[in-house]
Amino acid sequence: MAALERALLGARSGTRRFDSSRCGPAACTSDPFSSRPMPTAVALRRWTLRAAFWVGLAVVVLLRFADPDPFPTLRYASFDVAQSVFAGTAEPQRLPLAVVDIDERSLAQQGQWPWPRDIVADLVGRIAASKPLVLGIDIIFAEPDRLSPESLLKRFPLDAPLRESLSALPSNDAILAAKLRTLPTVLAVAAIDDGEAPVGQSGMQAPIRLRLGQQSVSELRRYPGLLRNLPVLEEASSGVGVASLELSGDGVVRKMPAVMLVGDAVLPSFALEVLRIARGGDAVSVEINGPGVAAVSLADTEIPTTYSGHVWLRDRPSDRFLRISAADLMSGAVPLASLQGHIVLLGSTGVGLGREFVTPSGSLRSDVDVQALFLENLMTESFLVRPQAAALWEALLALAVLSLAVLAVPRLSGYSSLLAMLGLLSLLFAGSLFAMRGAGVLLDPTYTAVVGSIAYLVVLGRGLAEAQQQRRRSAEEREMALILAEAGNRSKTSFFANMSHELRTPLNAILGFSEMMKREILGPISPPKYRDYVEDIHHMGNHLLSLVNDILEMSKVEAGESHLSESEFPLQDVLADCVRTVQSAYRDSGIAVSFGRETVAHRLWADKRMFTQMVLNLVSNAVKYTPKGGEVRLTGSVDERGDFRLSISDTGIGMSDKEVSEAFVPFRRIDHALASNLEGIGLGLPLTKAMIEMHGGRLELTSVTDRGTTATLVFPASRLRNSPDPKGEEATRFEESA
Repeated sequence: MAALERALLGARSGTRRFDSSRCGPAACTSDPFSSRPMPTAVALRRWTLRAAFWVGLAVVVLLRFADPDPFPTLRYASFDVAQSVFAGTAEPQRLPLAVVDIDERSLAQQGQWPWPRDIVADLVGRIAASKPLVLGIDIIFAEPDRLSPESLLKRFPLDAPLRESLSALPSNDAILAAKLRTLPTVLAVAAIDDGEAPVGQSGMQAPIRLRLGQQSVSELRRYPGLLRNLPVLEEASSGVGVASLELSGDGVVRKMPAVMLVGDAVLPSFALEVLRIARGGDAVSVEINGPGVAAVSLADTEIPTTYSGHVWLRDRPSDRFLRISAADLMSGAVPLASLQGHIVLLGSTGVGLGREFVTPSGSLRSDVDVQALFLENLMTESFLVRPQAAALWEALLALAVLSLAVLAVPRLSGYSSLLAMLGLLSLLFAGSLFAMRGAGVLLDPTYTAVVGSIAYLVVLGRGLAEAQQQRRRSAEEREMALILAEAGNRSKTSFFANMSHELRTPLNAILGFSEMMKREILGPISPPKYRDYVEDIHHMGNHLLSLVNDILEMSKVEAGESHLSESEFPLQDVLADCVRTVQSAYRDSGIAVSFGRETVAHRLWADKRMFTQMVLNLVSNAVKYTPKGGEVRLTGSVDERGDFRLSISDTGIGMSDKEVSEAFVPFRRIDHALASNLEGIGLGLPLTKAMIEMHGGRLELTSVTDRGTTATLVFPASRLRNSPDPKGEEATRFEESA
């Protein structure tokens, strides 16, 4: 449960750990599962999520037992799909079961329905001659035959001789009753809301043994009366069964009653009574306990029922039993031996004589076919069972899936959680199919699937909402950091501007007075050693002024306050000036600096001051990091895209890949023995990179340790102008002073 609580609280949502030292007594409370204090908002959120989780568990249980729509519809649909999948997988052998069908051909041969009872008697006689086990007639003869002699005497004014002749004839109902006595016969009756209660009639006295426990019939539907056959027919029959069908809300026949409560009598269904008579007339045992029927058995056959006395109908193909047209049987086209030893059902499928019903697999069947299907289930004992505790099992499974979704989804990626959820749902439906196929047990996967899907979507939605909030907070933090950075840049720029002014004022004084002392304007310097000191003061002052200028320029570039002052100028002249400047600054280094004048015979549209600064920075770096006797070379070229590339190559100490990647970080210097005593603060390359990017170009840096470095300024083709003929190559060597 602690894991569930952590999942509910977003244990991995990336939220920061609470620091209790920042919380005062009024703003903190205690976690009921921990002694650590926490903010009131966090405690309220935790209690809210826990309450929502427990309420969700309670709602899941209550909904399962309340079972409102659409849950029954989904459950029945899942059962129907399972039956459709396995409907055609039954054993192919033919059962000793036959249906004699009063179909369209029979009506065309014998006339419209209802037939005179003597014709029905002839049909019953033909069936009796085939010696079946039992005949079940799924037709209710509730009224006397209108073509019977006594009916004709009442309806028509006839002369005396004819009346006398008709009076001597037996009634058609009596003829049919006589035929019924020639074989075991079960007649169908129908349960209706108004009708005759089955009390005191011998035909209704089916042998049923009731075993009463804690007597209650709250689940057993009670019908007030029956639509019955004529007494003369019921007295001639071997038994009577209730043939009424009960449809689900969507009109599908999914369950058949094994027994029904009519008035105060418990009566067998039509199919069960037919099977009872076929097996010798053993009594049907009915146990009533708890909310309704607990068990129904016939001899050694245990029939699993619901509390309402219904049996779940297992749909099977209709080719498992024999079907014969009444016309063929009466005409002799079918051998009588074909029905010998069979359970025979007599019914009608002619147009207008009855309705068709939808079975679980989606097929349409007549009333007699539905009765035959139920009888086939009883004969083969291939029952479907819906355990009485199934609702409890499904509620517990739904709770487990809900808890699993709350626990697992926050810890998985979106794709992984989706695959896990789909796998779980597939496992649920596959398990229900396996249970029905292997054991005939009906388990509902839909309720658990609905609960799991809703829990998955809720947890996923909550995670997405938290992620969105986190992104919004991150965006706000980035925006605030940007504002602070901009404020910091402005402060830094203002600071450097002020500092440059404050530094330049005394530096100008130092440089001015040191220059006067160097020139001995006010007289010679004595003693001579002081001249060296003055030289050092003047040199260091110039170096400090250069650093101040670099820092100020870098701050202006970063703040976006540096602007280009563009003009067209010849590269050769500017590069020559840069070389002379470096010569003067590093005259004692002993390094050769050369540049191919023919490779830079171009004119460039750029900021001349910045270009000069960039070249001086790169050439100075090359000279500083090149040992004595080395070489620095400047070359220009135009690539295939028309961009101008100015490369400064040296034979110095080079850099590693890591040092190259860090070279553009301000104030970062190479960690090398040769560079330990060199001047500079690490702004040359970052400042050069910023300046070339202001021109729409880029700075490329390649280096090999102990082999040298090449820095390339790449200017876009739009800044390149043509130039007159080159003037050859000029090389200058800085010889080491003696």
